[in-house]
Amino acid sequence: MYMCVRSHFDLNDVVTPKFIPKESIPTDLQTAIVGLDDPTFNIHRGYDNNSMSNTATISQKVARSMFLFPHQNNLGSYLETLAAVEMECILDKDRILELYLNYSEWGDNIYGIGEAADYYYKKDIQNLSRRQKLKLASVLAKPLEVDPSTYDKNKIVEARFNLLNKLMD
Repeated sequence: MYMCVRSHFDLNDVVTPKFIPKESIPTDLQTAIVGLDDPTFNIHRGYDNNSMSNTATISQKVARSMFLFPHQNNLGSYLETLAAVEMECILDKDRILELYLNYSEWGDNIYGIGEAADYYYKKDIQNLSRRQKLKLASVLAKPLEVDPSTYDKNKIVEARFNLLNKLMD
């Protein structure tokens, strides 16, 4: 059983996300998230040395959220990269993506895409409209700052939404 714990270790903040198997998550949503968050996900081995944006890969984000503390510094980044490379030796890409979708933070104390769909839309992930899927995927950029119902007010998230809309066409 995996649990997500906030950085100050208050036991009241321990959350067990509602796990959704990868096969039950709409493929168009998976494709859009990978295309936006980590376009080289299917070819890199845990980190992307050639990334122009210097952002963490999906594998690094999974390593950070599941094995490491959220504080970012040089040592943390190094450990995150090592953990991501090791994880890629053990797990296949489908499993890593499944972990990313199920254990990423989608809002304040909202972990996993299933919880996010339920919290924001009171629906199962399979019953979301295209627009709702795009809004959820857009929130991953700033999950603690953006609510899908107010994403239009955040330029970064709005840009992600527009890019996702193009990717899904």
